Amino acid sequence: MDKINLSLLKALSENARISYAELGKRVHLSAPAVAERIKKLEEKGVITGYKPQLNLEKIGIPITALIECEVYRTKEREFKSLIMSIDEVIECYNVTGPHAFVLKVAVTSMSTLDQLLERLIDLSDTNTKMILSMPVNENIPNNIEKLADMSDG
Repeated sequence: MDKINLSLLKALSENARISYAELGKRVHLSAPAVAERIKKLEEKGVITGYKPQLNLEKIGIPITALIECEVYRTKEREFKSLIMSIDEVIECYNVTGPHAFVLKVAVTSMSTLDQLLERLIDLSDTNTKMILSMPVNENIPNNIEKLADMSDG
């Protein structure tokens, strides 16, 4: 991955609607050259999609939480099936440690959160943390362009 591609990825992560012309100015390439690089990154599976970042609170979903789940022995397959069917689960991480799953959920009310937790109780012990704010919300490290420098040496 060269420095130009890393710069393109950084710029796209900040604004996926940026024009090829503007990207070209940032990396000192023509718009067609930028388009070709982006096409190749998409074909290689480096770029997997483009989507808007939403302010859930402004669309009526004011509560987000992280739920750590310690799934009961032999219940993992059933647990995975359940969480995939719950609309309020917006992210799920399979992690190391006793709480092998961490769910990020978005709900309209505390009673909805309580109902969601009730659905999980037969398959896991849970520990819930309310998200108050997100001081960092990046999908790639801010220093990604430095990776090219590190791989050159």
